Amino acid sequence: MSPSYLLIAFDLDQTLIGNDLTISPRVQQAIQQAIARGVYITIITGREAAITTRYARQLNLNAPIICAQGGLIYDFRSDSILHDERLPVEILPQVMQAAEHYGWNLSFEMFDRMCLPRFSNHPQEFLDLLPAGYWTRVDDLVGSLSEAPRKFLVTLNSPADRPRILKEMHQVFQDTLHIVPTHPLLVEGLPCGVDKGRGLAWLADYLHIPQSQVMAVGDNDNDVPMIEWAGLGIAMGHASPAALAVADWIAPDLENDGVASALDQFVLKTE
Repeated sequence: MSPSYLLIAFDLDQTLIGNDLTISPRVQQAIQQAIARGVYITIITGREAAITTRYARQLNLNAPIICAQGGLIYDFRSDSILHDERLPVEILPQVMQAAEHYGWNLSFEMFDRMCLPRFSNHPQEFLDLLPAGYWTRVDDLVGSLSEAPRKFLVTLNSPADRPRILKEMHQVFQDTLHIVPTHPLLVEGLPCGVDKGRGLAWLADYLHIPQSQVMAVGDNDNDVPMIEWAGLGIAMGHASPAALAVADWIAPDLENDGVASALDQFVLKTE
């Protein structure tokens, strides 16, 4: 009997990996068992392709990955970009001016690196979430970009700063960008219309899989669009109130291998 869900998308941070940046053996085993049953497994994340590809290869995934909050769909096996949406270059000076005015900790993330200004107050907790050698400080943040970025990031010094910074970002960009909190220490600016739900829908159509046979698992506000769109939307047990509110099922938290439990419950049928 074929599985009920043929495409499953997992958020990366705090869903597949925690602050130690590793995937538990139980989760790895469950994913391999699902793939063996003919299920497509993808990662859907705010991170860019180089970091995400490391995990996709570790898990030997069989589907393209969805990066930059849905703005990039990348087939890491053939090194080919299938879908790509970027910030309009004309808005970058406005981003820089707003960051200077409000004192935001600004960065741009490229395909394989993140650029930070020469001097900033990015908290070490945020930098620890990035692999060694992935981020670099530059004198000219926009001038150092080799291509138009898919998004920009504002890093908070404390989660308590989120309401203020969200208000500032919405005031500045209004309808010109999509502003979304993605982590207790991060708010991101994206092209209008870019979100994980739209990215997952694109990949499902590409793979000819109906919406009803798509499952999505996440934990944060930026996961809400994909949890809502999927035929089965799952929130991790530690998820944000917004993610929990739209989920069809609540998995155990990260520490208790919620991803493996979701696969056991709905694909592997071992629980």
